[in-house]
Amino acid sequence: MENIDDLSRRELLALKEIRQNGRTADHVIASQLRNDSMIAEFQDGKFQLTNKGRRMLVRGSPSLWAVAI
Repeated sequence: MENIDDLSRRELLALKEIRQNGRTADHVIASQLRNDSMIAEFQDGKFQLTNKGRRMLVRGSPSLWAVAI
């Protein structure tokens, strides 16, 4: 991830998927999100958003704001 303030659509979708069911099919992105302290992994393999991950999911990415308009 180049800039922590600008998540890619793929990263945002993974955060949303993790929020909904504790898992994501995108293991590469999950590893990046874990390294960036946006998700935590439990012993059973499920993920949970950290405070930082929740903030990023709610805030979204400036590069995608124009798409929503």
